[in-house]
Parts: sequence; structure tokens; C-alpha cells
Amino acid sequence: MEPASENSLSPRVSWAVALPGLAIVLLVLLWLFFPTVWSLVSIWLRSDTYAHGAIVLPISLWLIWEKRAGLANAVPQPTLVPTLLMLPVGSVWLLGSLTDVLVIQQYGFVCLLILAIWSIVGTPVTRFLAFPLGFLLLAVPAGEALTYPLMNLTADFTVGLLRLTGIPVYRDGTFFSLPSGDWSVVEECSGVRYLLASVTLGMLFAYLNFSFLWKRLVFVLFSVVVPVFANGLRAYLIVMIGHLSNMKLATGVDHLIYGWVFFGIVIAIMFWFGSMWRDPVGKVRAGLKGGG
Repeated sequence: MEPASENSLSPRVSWAVALPGLAIVLLVLLWLFFPTVWSLVSIWLRSDTYAHGAIVLPISLWLIWEKRAGLANAVPQPTLVPTLLMLPVGSVWLLGSLTDVLVIQQYGFVCLLILAIWSIVGTPVTRFLAFPLGFLLLAVPAGEALTYPLMNLTADFTVGLLRLTGIPVYRDGTFFSLPSGDWSVVEECSGVRYLLASVTLGMLFAYLNFSFLWKRLVFVLFSVVVPVFANGLRAYLIVMIGHLSNMKLATGVDHLIYGWVFFGIVIAIMFWFGSMWRDPVGKVRAGLKGGG
């Protein structure tokens, strides 16, 4: 499948007009919303939780490049519909600015960016590029609201496994005590960073390896559930290492190192499992370049 084209027009001439126009519009948006753009970049640079956002744009551009064969046969068909949608989306950005809520401003900017692309290249081409463009939304540093629920879930999981193991433990919220020492599930241990990174990688893996929508959705759900339970297991193992070593191991920097190594292993296992039921490579590649 390829985006619809108009044979009466030359794709080369049409793209020669559309691409400079698109570049100008995007540059204007970057200039107008530079504080919002910089807020995105600064969060990527300073936060381990949202560092994955920095690779979203390069991945999206690469996915678009992979579809270049289909784009070469398409003709941009500018439309007014997304231009009209820019007004309510811009109002949402303004609301975020007035209330000083960065995440609203950032989502508003990314949506304006997508709408600008849609308005110039047209609906058929935008539909053809739906995933690469939608993937840009993952660049927004969102998910902070999940931190405390995940902290409590991690504490539930850890304390439950400790008691199942036969180790006496006293819990008070996210703090708990063992005979060997005291522990607490802090924000860094909530697993939100692992969850966000896993979902981002899971969506990309599903798109690149499955051609059926139901398979993609199942794997994305898999990438949500696995890191949540894996983080609880990681916390339990760290507490056990500390307990068995009389609090000499897994209590400092190595605590974080164990976490990232464990996460890497979990992601590798998740991808290995997914690769066992992926669709034939030729079929997936044809879909990506054509219209998948």
C-alpha cells in the first residue's frame, strides 16, 4: 500500500515546492515556541527518567527515511483541516503557558508540529506516516503521576516476596525494616523510568516486527506489564543481596548499576520472546516501506 497520488502532477515538482514550505513552517514554529522546545531538551539532558526522549526524533526521522520509496510516488496535497485544528491546540498550549504546566505546553507544541506537517503534505501522506509522526509524542516527558503509585506497588511486591521467603519485615508505607537493616522505596526505585523506556522500545519493536495490529497491541501491553513486575523483582533481589551480605552490597552506587543491568536483561528477554512470533521479515519490510 502507498499513499494516494495525483498522476497529473509531477511528484518531483510537488515535493520541490512542499519541502521548502514545510521547512519554513517548522522553523517558524521552532522560533515561536523556542522556550517550550528548550524545556523539552533541558529535561532530556538532566533527567535519567526522560533521557529516552532525546532519541525519539532521530528514530522518527529514520522511520520516515525507511518509507522514502512510498513517498517518492506520492504527491503532497495541502489541506485546511489541520490548519483549523491548530486554533484549539494552540489554545491548549496557551492554557499550559498561563498555568505554567510544562507537559501541556510540550504536548501542545508537538501536536502543532504534527498538524503543520499534515497541513502541507496532506491527509494521504500523513496517514502513510502515521506511526513516525505519532511516535514524536513519546518525546514529551510525561508519566510523573505514575511515580507514587508505582512506588507503592514496588513496596507491595517486595514486602510480599520477603514474607513469602520467610524473612520477617515491618512495613510503614514505602519504608520497611528487616532484621539486617532498613529500606525504603524512593522515587528512583519506582520503576517509572524503566516503564517509559520499555514502552518506547516496545512500540518501536512492535512496529518493526509485526504487520498485524493485534500483535502490535499485545506486545505494547506486554512492554507495559513486564517492566512493572520486573522492577518489583529487581527491588526484592536488591534487598535480598543487602540482607544476605549484612548490608555490604547493593546499598550504594552498585544499587543503581544492578538496576540498569537487570533492566537490560529484561528488555533483551522481552525482545527475544517477541522475536519468536514476529511476522516474516519480508512481509514486515514491505509493509513499512509501503504503508504498514
